[in-house]
Amino acid sequence: MKSRSPGSRSGGPTPKRSITPAQKLDYLAAYEDAILRNEGGAYLREQEIYSSQITELRKLRDAGVLEGKKPCERIRRLSP
Repeated sequence: MKSRSPGSRSGGPTPKRSITPAQKLDYLAAYEDAILRNEGGAYLREQEIYSSQITELRKLRDAGVLEGKKPCERIRRLSP
């Protein structure tokens, strides 16, 4: 009988990563720099980030939600 593997990844699924508000702002700044060099897509692939996540981070930044947050504070999506 075959043994079942934990998943397509060799070590099984990885836990969800936690990103601080400061790191989110850093991601945005680095992405915007990469766009100026026409390397935006490569940056997203390298960091394993979706473009929809960048869109959400921009909304949070523009609303002022990321500024002044402590690393342990949760940031929820903006309500319409």
